[in-house]
Amino acid sequence: MTQFFLKLLALLLMTADHIGFVFGPQGWGVLPADSAGLRTLGRASFPLFAFCLAQGWHKTHDRTRYFGNLAAGAAAAQIPFTMAFSASNFIPATEKASVFWIELPCLFFAMVAVGIYWRFVTHRHLRRDLLLVAVTALIPGVRWQVRGFWILGEHTNVFYTFLVAFFCLYVLSCRERWKRADRLLLFCAAPILLMGYGLPADYGTGLMGVVLIVGFAFLSDKVQQALFLALWSVVFYGILAGNFVNALFCAAACIPILLYDQQGKGRIRAKKLFYWYYPAHLFVLGMINEMIWCQNRV
Repeated sequence: MTQFFLKLLALLLMTADHIGFVFGPQGWGVLPADSAGLRTLGRASFPLFAFCLAQGWHKTHDRTRYFGNLAAGAAAAQIPFTMAFSASNFIPATEKASVFWIELPCLFFAMVAVGIYWRFVTHRHLRRDLLLVAVTALIPGVRWQVRGFWILGEHTNVFYTFLVAFFCLYVLSCRERWKRADRLLLFCAAPILLMGYGLPADYGTGLMGVVLIVGFAFLSDKVQQALFLALWSVVFYGILAGNFVNALFCAAACIPILLYDQQGKGRIRAKKLFYWYYPAHLFVLGMINEMIWCQNRV
């Protein structure tokens, strides 16, 4: 099984999960009650994406460009993510006022993120990708509500989990090359970035999403990776969430991981599809969500 088919499977499971969230019992309830099964099926999507990201970390020839693609995806997906999944958007409001503000702590987080990127990635050179990092880092601090409907909220999309994991992998891979002052700076900055962007992100509970990606990257054997995923599923879904059914379906992602051919190169790659499908399908769900919200508004 090639990486293309792993990602395609993850996309299908993710889409089913998100449809179940927006239109199932947790959302508008327009689907049958048993549509909650769509959410259960979707538990296997994140581990597959995490596995593919770990593979991409090792295989990519340009990690800076890889990070840039993830940052662009995070920035593009945040508005659709809030529109589709904000819990308040499933409860029609009577508010007529619109609000827009920026959380001050996020300004500090963004300064730290840009500073670290400028010093350790661009090596103190001003480049255009610094602007992308700045925008991506600032977006989580923006709050935007239009007449009771949230456009930008406090929770951030899964690409921020990917970005934080990528940051951790970069720090761990380069730790031997840096001087003592560099290590001290990263030692102070890393907790700030982990708390600021890792915890509020999708799968950010206890930074468990980051742990899974980093674990996949450091384990080279597929059997070890599958066992690690099984353990992660029990801890994250079984113990923390108290749902062992979800843990079972999450652990089912071990099967395609074991079938993955690390040396295989499929004819179909479609890299841009995987980067932009996520914000695109969330935008569609978000617009449908807003239309239903407006129709039901008191």
